[in-house]
Amino acid sequence: MKPGIVTLTTDFGLEGPYVAAMKGILLGLAPGVTMVDVCHSIAPQNVLEGAFVLTGIVDAFPPETIHLAVVDPGVGTRRRLLAVRASGQWFVLPDNGLITGVARTHEVEGVWEITNRSLARREISPTFHGRDVLAPAAAHLLKGGPPADLGPATTKYVAIRNFEPTSAESGCIGEVIFKDAFGNLITNIKEDQLAGREPGAWAVEIGGHRIEGVERTYADSAPGSLIALLGSGGWVEVAVVNGDAGRLLSAGPGATVWLRPKH
Repeated sequence: MKPGIVTLTTDFGLEGPYVAAMKGILLGLAPGVTMVDVCHSIAPQNVLEGAFVLTGIVDAFPPETIHLAVVDPGVGTRRRLLAVRASGQWFVLPDNGLITGVARTHEVEGVWEITNRSLARREISPTFHGRDVLAPAAAHLLKGGPPADLGPATTKYVAIRNFEPTSAESGCIGEVIFKDAFGNLITNIKEDQLAGREPGAWAVEIGGHRIEGVERTYADSAPGSLIALLGSGGWVEVAVVNGDAGRLLSAGPGATVWLRPKH
């Protein structure tokens, strides 16, 4: 099987050798692989942010894509490493909640623990499992290797709670899970939470501000307006038209958001 596509999502940044080292392992073990850099600027150790990014790309890639994700504050500890098959694609990552968003919105078809040291690099650093264990596991799958070779099948994986808002007052209480480069605050409130009422019949409250209605586009309100809208991924987000909502509200991931009927 000719190697296909592998995406890379990390909190490594681009200043050091870490991303290139993983790419070198992939190229050596699976020549001809097509690599896509998704994001290497995940906030350090921010598993929630990494999980959100993975959720946002899965539907854009073809079947059999391998998503290699390394946001791993527990590297070197007893936390597990997994290969997860979901939506016809593979996710190779630490078992710390990175798979949460994908598993919430897509059927998980199988999970395997990565334990077979014979597939890893000969010398395994306790601080760089992305290079020494996860990249070789991804290469194994790229070449069509069976997942059972990686280690035993399992049905368990860590899920973090932040992707599920709490029902309350005919609406819900959620939180910001990602702030993008424009300062838009993406919440964990999905489009289905709006069911039963028109988007304009809802109010969104955050940081002491109440936003009346959920807009369709950024341009539906005047520049400088604080708005709520459904973003391209189907999440409710808070934005400032031609501005920065995160800066205006002094808010970011973890900020509480209320969704309530206007009347």
